[in-house]
Amino acid sequence: MKTLFFKIILVALYITSNSGIAQNDSKQFEKVQNEIINLINLPNPTFSPDIVPNPMTPEAIADLGFEQTYKNVPQEFSMRDGKKLFSYVYKNKSKVTIILLHGILSSSYLMNQTAGLLKEATNSEVVALDFRGHGQSDGKPGDVDYINQYADDLEDVISAIKKEKPNQKIILAGHSMGGGIILRYAMKQTNPKIDGYLLFAPHLGVNSPTLKATNSVEEQAFIKLHINRIIGLKMMNAIGDTTHNNLPVLFFNLPESMPVTKYSYRANESMSPLDYKKGLNAINKPLLVVVGSKDEAFDTTKFTSAVTKNSKGKVAIIEGETHNGVCHNKKTMEVISLWTKNHKLQ
Repeated sequence: MKTLFFKIILVALYITSNSGIAQNDSKQFEKVQNEIINLINLPNPTFSPDIVPNPMTPEAIADLGFEQTYKNVPQEFSMRDGKKLFSYVYKNKSKVTIILLHGILSSSYLMNQTAGLLKEATNSEVVALDFRGHGQSDGKPGDVDYINQYADDLEDVISAIKKEKPNQKIILAGHSMGGGIILRYAMKQTNPKIDGYLLFAPHLGVNSPTLKATNSVEEQAFIKLHINRIIGLKMMNAIGDTTHNNLPVLFFNLPESMPVTKYSYRANESMSPLDYKKGLNAINKPLLVVVGSKDEAFDTTKFTSAVTKNSKGKVAIIEGETHNGVCHNKKTMEVISLWTKNHKLQ
C-alpha cells in the first residue's frame, strides 16, 4: 500500500509536468492515453487455489461478535438521490445519538454487539447504518455513483436526525472503513455540527504510517488490489475522465454468492482520505481512537503518533484485542464511557 502511494505521487508529478501535452502534441497525448487504458484493462487479479484463507474457527467467529443480543428497530433514511439507507436503531431516551458505521464487507446487522454495548456504556441512542450497497441499503454492492458519496450519504443521515431532534448531540463512530469515511466527512466544508468522533481501528488513509508495509501470504490469500488499474484511473481522473471509475480494484477471495466480493475504484477512493494528516486535522471536536494491540489489519504501534501529531485526539490501545474484537471488548467500552463523561457527551 505504501509503495502504491508513492507510485501515485510520481503519476501526479508526471501529469503536472506534462499538462501541456494536449495543446502541444495531440498524438503524444493520445499515445499516453492509450497506455493508461492498457493499464486499466489489464486482467483482474486472481487467487491461487493452493493458498486458501485461514479457516473460520469458533474462536475466529466469536472474535467477529456476530451474536444478535440487543434489541433494535429498523429505520430508513432518504438520500439526496432518492435512494434509501437502512439502519437499526437502538432506542434510548437520550440527548446523544451515536451513528455507528461498519467496516469493509460488513453491515449494521453484524454490529449488534458493538451498538448494544455502546448504548449501555454511554447511555446514548445508537443508529447502526448500512452504507450504500451494503446490508439492506439501496445501491450496487461495492460501488457508489461518484467519489465521496459515502460521506455525502452520511451528511444526509445526520441532517435527517438533526431535523427530527434539533438539539441532539451527535457522535460519529466508525470501524475500519467506517472510520476512514468519517475522516472524509470531517473534511467536507458544509457539514452539520458533530459533537464527537469515535474511531475503532480506523483506516486513516493510503499514506498513513498505520498501514502495514507488506501483506502476508495469508492476507494475499484473502484480499488483492489491482494496482495497475488504480494507477491508470488516478491518471485518468487527473485529466478529468471518470468514465472508468466503476471498474473494480479491490478484490476478496469470497464466494460470488456473498453480498460484497469486490469494490470499485470510486468506492475504494471514498473509504478514506488521500492524506491522513488532512483528515485528522479536519476534526475540531473530541476524538477518541481505539485499537487493539493485536490488530491484524493495521500497525498498532503507529496510531498514537499519527493521531496525536495531527489532532487533539486521544488513542487507547486495548491489550490483547484484534481488529474486530476491539469493537466489543469490555475494556474498550470502559474507555469510551469515561471519554464521553469527560467531554459531557452523555
